[in-house]
Amino acid sequence: MQLRTIGQVSLIVVLSAVSGLGADTDPVFREAKQKFQVQMRKKAPADRVEAIGAFVEFSKPETADLLLKKGVTDNDPLVRLAAQAALRKLVAANDVRDALVEDFKRSLRKAMGTESAAELLRPLATVEDEAVQTALLKLLDDYLASPKGNIALPMTLIDDYAKLGDQDALRAVTFFSKSKAFEAKFGYRRCVVQAMAQVRDPEAVTWLILLIPQTNGLIQHDIIQYLTKLTTQQFADNDREWLKWWKENQAKFQFPKAALPAADVPIGGDKLTYYGIPVCAKRIVFVLDTSGSMRGAPLDAAKNALLQVVDKLPEAVHFDVVMFDRTVTVWQPRLLPATTQAKDEIGRTVRNRTMGKGTVSFAAIEAAFKLEPEAIYFLSDGRPTDSEPDQIFNTFFALNRTRRVSVHTIGVVTDRGNAADLILFMKPLAEQNFGSYRLVE
Repeated sequence: MQLRTIGQVSLIVVLSAVSGLGADTDPVFREAKQKFQVQMRKKAPADRVEAIGAFVEFSKPETADLLLKKGVTDNDPLVRLAAQAALRKLVAANDVRDALVEDFKRSLRKAMGTESAAELLRPLATVEDEAVQTALLKLLDDYLASPKGNIALPMTLIDDYAKLGDQDALRAVTFFSKSKAFEAKFGYRRCVVQAMAQVRDPEAVTWLILLIPQTNGLIQHDIIQYLTKLTTQQFADNDREWLKWWKENQAKFQFPKAALPAADVPIGGDKLTYYGIPVCAKRIVFVLDTSGSMRGAPLDAAKNALLQVVDKLPEAVHFDVVMFDRTVTVWQPRLLPATTQAKDEIGRTVRNRTMGKGTVSFAAIEAAFKLEPEAIYFLSDGRPTDSEPDQIFNTFFALNRTRRVSVHTIGVVTDRGNAADLILFMKPLAEQNFGSYRLVE
């Protein structure tokens, strides 16, 4: 995913405004620069990619300047990727790297500099020099702590590097993991872990294993799921066993060519489930449809299933329940620890809940997000009456881009006619939001 919040034309203007990269008077370079500019006007993307490949051989600050202005703003994704790869190569030169760092500083001060800052930070994140990393992290942390700070800036870069999955990705994701946001923000931390799980390098596996004892809840579950799928070993949260096995097998280990299974696999630590979906987050919201079409056995079964899982929640887990029909009822204004008192109270509330007309799914999910959970379990039997499914998908996909909440969906078949609508709504809602989907009768 590319950061494109102010448009390509504006990005060119901003990059030009912040540029502190000096011109070069070398005649050979001047000729190469002129040829590069001519080729970058050609219609065929392959010609522009070729131009970038030739021009990057000139390891100069002005080379980086022109790649930023003409390469990363290109309409074609392959050309942009070529320019980004070229910039990663150029930052190995101290003068180029130092010039980009100064430009990064300037861009962060610009009101419209977010996208230019991202494109400057993209190659700089792969630099291994500790002094440079320290300076960049200070700039990034100060920016994120400021009123104009936008967490989407680093998270978009993390997601982009995850798609590469190579050693540049390993260096960049490791760099971003050192930001203060990694400890402070659940969504950022999960983004880093998700990205590291896509890096096909043994060091990434080691990094994830070492993180196990420092995490809990959903993020620890993510790590264990990945390691279990990758290796077929069953060590649950025992980081010592994982590390021992990995040290013995790392040298001969081959990453699988095929993608790992998307669905969760059983692991030794998974003891609590809700409709077969692991309940492992530390902050949970259950969303229960109490519309008229759920009357009778479906609603009774849904209430019982909900209260059974709540009764088994450890006290360290914080939870809430949202019930909806034509209106939304949020049990508590904030998540509460799963104490005996809380369980007794929610038991009475759920059992006494009556049915109503309507299925305001959008409003119910929105209310759940406002409670700041790590995971949402959304149970319903029908098509939303307060919004079209596409609007729900788009709204919560955008919202959840930085939040990284798992939205699990349980579709209840109350008659044969509603099964198709459930699949079309509930399945993509879960898949787009890091969740699992179940259809139950």
